[in-house]
Amino acid sequence: MRHLTLSEVNQVSGGDFFEMVGAIIIGSVAGASSGILKAGTVGGNSGGILGAGIFGGAGGALIGAITGGVQGALYGMINSWDKTLEWFNNTAEQWFDMISPLPK
Repeated sequence: MRHLTLSEVNQVSGGDFFEMVGAIIIGSVAGASSGILKAGTVGGNSGGILGAGIFGGAGGALIGAITGGVQGALYGMINSWDKTLEWFNNTAEQWFDMISPLPK
């Protein structure tokens, strides 16, 4: 009887599935939060159609949360746990620095 490798244990136990689900969740959180902050800031600065920054900021935050969450979930599904966790950590370090670009 031979010993299983870590990859084989993950495939047999369903670990790859739960790793993907975790990456989707953490990716959607990172994407939604950065989308809210970045799009809300841009929308508030533009003022929107009526020139009221609060409406532009609220619309930008709502749209940024939805699109950022979807993009983050897809990023997590495609790139798996390790890459998504690295992206989440880079994004979390920049949440309060509004003038810095999103991490790549």
